[in-house]
Amino acid sequence: MGQRQAGVRLLTVVDGIEIVDVPLDKRSTLERILEESFEGWYLRHSKRILREVETVRAARYSGEPIGLVMLKTLEEGVGYVYYVAVAKAHRAKGVASLLLKDALRLFKAVGAVEAFASVEKDNLPSERLFAAEGFVRTNLVEVSRRHGTLRALNMYRLMVVVPGEVLLHRAID
Repeated sequence: MGQRQAGVRLLTVVDGIEIVDVPLDKRSTLERILEESFEGWYLRHSKRILREVETVRAARYSGEPIGLVMLKTLEEGVGYVYYVAVAKAHRAKGVASLLLKDALRLFKAVGAVEAFASVEKDNLPSERLFAAEGFVRTNLVEVSRRHGTLRALNMYRLMVVVPGEVLLHRAID
């Protein structure tokens, strides 16, 4: 993925919803979606990540942002979905699913062979969203088996998996 914030590039259009890259200088327009989606630590963290993460993709309908996904490359071949958020008025309409599918296509396009995400352990709608796209629960022990302990610990550090969250994994084919 790298540094593609220089321009807005259309990748997906479905049912009038377009998914585009959001350059760094335009990301503050997405904060209202985060404010509708998160609170407390998650809201503060999501706003910080919005300003720092390498790739932000937004779902737009009639030119207005209605959802977003934040993506990072943890290491070569490994992607991470930081946050998926959808404006309240557009939830339960497939926007989050569209954003996640787009993220997986993007990861595949840059050579990723696997992706991770984490969700609060009691956030069943989010976990179902990821499960619908082939993500399954995993943990540090399983990640260590695949990548070695030091690499797994470094990936966990980059992902900021906190107590009360479950880690999800999916191979990208």
